[in-house]
Amino acid sequence: MKALSEKITQLAFGKSDEVPLTNDEQKICEEWTSGEAAELMKVDATDPRVLEYVGLYNKLESKKDEVWESIEAAHSLTQSAQQEIPVLQQPTARIGRRTWMLAAAVLTTSIVGVYALYQFINNDKHNVVPTQGMAVAQKAIEPGRVRAVLTLADNSQIDLETLPAGVVAYQEQMEINKQKDNQIVYKVSAHRTGAKALNNTLTTPYGGEYKVTLADGSIVWLNAGSSLKYPTAFEGNDRVVEIIGEGYFEVAHNKAKPFHVMANGTEVKVLGTKFNVRAYETDKQVTTTLVTGAVAVQHGAAATTIKPNQQAIVSGDNIAVKNKNQQEMLQALAWKNGLINLEGESVKSILEQIKRWYNVDTQIEAGTTETTSILTGTVERSQPLSKVLELLNTNLSVRFTLQDHTVVAKEKNK
Repeated sequence: MKALSEKITQLAFGKSDEVPLTNDEQKICEEWTSGEAAELMKVDATDPRVLEYVGLYNKLESKKDEVWESIEAAHSLTQSAQQEIPVLQQPTARIGRRTWMLAAAVLTTSIVGVYALYQFINNDKHNVVPTQGMAVAQKAIEPGRVRAVLTLADNSQIDLETLPAGVVAYQEQMEINKQKDNQIVYKVSAHRTGAKALNNTLTTPYGGEYKVTLADGSIVWLNAGSSLKYPTAFEGNDRVVEIIGEGYFEVAHNKAKPFHVMANGTEVKVLGTKFNVRAYETDKQVTTTLVTGAVAVQHGAAATTIKPNQQAIVSGDNIAVKNKNQQEMLQALAWKNGLINLEGESVKSILEQIKRWYNVDTQIEAGTTETTSILTGTVERSQPLSKVLELLNTNLSVRFTLQDHTVVAKEKNK
């Protein structure tokens, strides 16, 4: 198109009317009059930016009469001052050929410029380089939501987010129901029989959370980036589940059948209680926070029992027990209550929370202080990422910025 535009300009301004058109020049004229050139300018009609170009074209089209008047005036000025200035009528065939070319240059050069701009943007729309110093608008990153994938015993997977409320699947004698409040419940089916317990796995992606009621009535809330493996029905003398990530448990009391949570080699044994288990692989430790009841924590040869408002932290082969006041308990359970905890968290741990809940990448620039006293309190997880970053940046030492899809933390004085 660029070459075509240059040829038109050369034809329009570089020759007099007495010089006949060459074969190439005639071909260009035919391209425009036949519509072949218009074919070259076709663009994707589904691109919303086309409206901008159409609007500009319409403006050019509306000024067509003015352009013709300018051409006629320019033609008149080229005549001898001694000659009487003719009144230009609609162009004749001979004069019209050259005048038409001049008009084409005026109109189409502008249109071609619009087209060239479109092509440049369209070709590079996935590789935009921002002008230096110019703020680049980014799509708002929304918080996580209720969503998960259920993997059945035969390894088939069900995207729970897209399914309506109702029966999701049958697993032997068990019926799996999705509730209107977006949780799944296991119960014995009146229409199915079977004696075999099957294993299911509930997985939440980054940017997701979910709730499940197990066959014994125990309820588990899964945080983002977590998975829970469990039997569809609890048989034998124990109830055993496995967790990766973080989950809050409300275990149905059954003295004759203890409930066991397995997490990265750590076993949490309970009878009936409320507690939180955090076992993300990035943490390199397993933290159990007890709300009510009693919990026994074992890892290898190490074992301990904790009481309500205590934490058992398994790191390596050791178990440390910490007492927690009411405020510290609320901070440990913040995610379950729809909050992001900032109190006492390091830069790394804050970024890990953001990474899992907003499904973004994170980066800490070299030399950034790993302080644990950046901010205090909590922030609602329902806020978009931009609002969370605004709050984080009220601290005095570390700046958090969103670069493309990565949250970057760096020292403010650098």
